Parts: sequence; C-alpha cells; structure tokens
Amino acid sequence: MGVFKYAVILESDTPPSIMLGQNIGGGIVKELKEVSQELVTASQLAVTYNLSVNTIRDKLVSINQGTIGKGLYNPRLAHDLLIQKSKRGRPRAN
Repeated sequence: MGVFKYAVILESDTPPSIMLGQNIGGGIVKELKEVSQELVTASQLAVTYNLSVNTIRDKLVSINQGTIGKGLYNPRLAHDLLIQKSKRGRPRAN
C-alpha cells in the first residue's frame, strides 16, 4: 500500500495550535499553509456578525476594495474592525 494524503480545512479567528511532525488521528502533519481568503460582500459579513448591511458598510468604509455600488472586504481586516469596541464617554479620573 502507498501513502495517502488527506486535507483538513479549519476556519478560525486565531491560528490553530498544530505543529509540524505532530501525530493527529494516526497521521503525521507534514505541511501547514494558510489559504488565501477571497473578498466577501457586506451581506455575507452581516450574516456572520449579526449586523445590518448599512452598519457593516459604515464601519468598513476605510477598507472597501470594491466599487461604490458593490462593497468587497477582506474578511480578516473586517473581523478586526467589527469586533473592536469603542470607548464612550469621559475617561475615568483616578
């Protein structure tokens, strides 16, 4: 019998803790590479983050890579901008 190759695709906010040479499920990890992500639309991000399309467009106006009518966004950059919290109000006095 020969050696078979299997591919496992993980989607995660952070890189997985898998090391080269690690034994997983009876197989040895030989290669790790990140798949380049394609651009996503505001409606796809709205479903993922449970926000309105207009809110997505307003928050991500700085990274829009599409035309005016059709906004396309890098999902990694969009994630960073959509999860950050903005501090409101006066800063605390110590």
